[in-house]
Amino acid sequence: MAEIQIIELKEDRCRFILSNATESLANSIRRAMIAHVPTMAVDFIDIYMNTSSMYDEVLAHRIGLIPLKTDLEKYNLREECACKGEGCPSCQVSLRLNVEGPRTVYSGDLISDDPEIIPAFDNIPIVNLRDGQQLMLEATARLGFGKEHSKFQPVVACSYKIIPEITINEKCNACMECVKVCPRNVFSEEENKISVKNIENCSLCMECIKVCEENAVEINEKTGKFMFYFEVDGSLPPAVVLKEALKILRTKFEELADKVEELG
Repeated sequence: MAEIQIIELKEDRCRFILSNATESLANSIRRAMIAHVPTMAVDFIDIYMNTSSMYDEVLAHRIGLIPLKTDLEKYNLREECACKGEGCPSCQVSLRLNVEGPRTVYSGDLISDDPEIIPAFDNIPIVNLRDGQQLMLEATARLGFGKEHSKFQPVVACSYKIIPEITINEKCNACMECVKVCPRNVFSEEENKISVKNIENCSLCMECIKVCEENAVEINEKTGKFMFYFEVDGSLPPAVVLKEALKILRTKFEELADKVEELG
């Protein structure tokens, strides 16, 4: 059974090791975090006045990309809401903006109907207003998926790499060539003996194998262990993103198993 070990968990990033898994499962987790965990984002804007130097379309695009703090327990997906997609307080939130220049308009100037659904960062610049210029609009945010548009992605970076198994066999004469050539300090030398020190840093560049004339370094890539790293945009905490991704995958696997059983 696959296991997850959290190595680093901070406000905006997470690093963990996935063990006893296939590469297809690792990639499924990565794709689920990117494309299937829903977040709030502005999807529709009514611009009542815009005398700035920025076109309405560009302004709407910039506001749509502002990450919003998301409460998955409080809001429904529009297609699953009781309003049947018409739009109601259970599936959407309004944010208003009414400012005059001269000043720089920031994401923190957006006023939300729900004090919990606000921009993740209040210092994202939207537009510069000169003296006499005005901007007045109302934006509507809803839950959506990264597979629809990148503005709904909860992660800004998500990757994994294989954690290999490196063995130094009895042929090693401690020539130090593998230690010297390794760009990521995977190997170390103690008491005239080479050992693997930081296996998690290995990028499988294979330089150690190329320089070892004794063929003392052996690398096994089929270990079933993967190092994951991802960063969030502030809409959801990293732990929530990971849990939701795993929950979504489990639901999809169960649905697939049920359909296979139906086929007999």
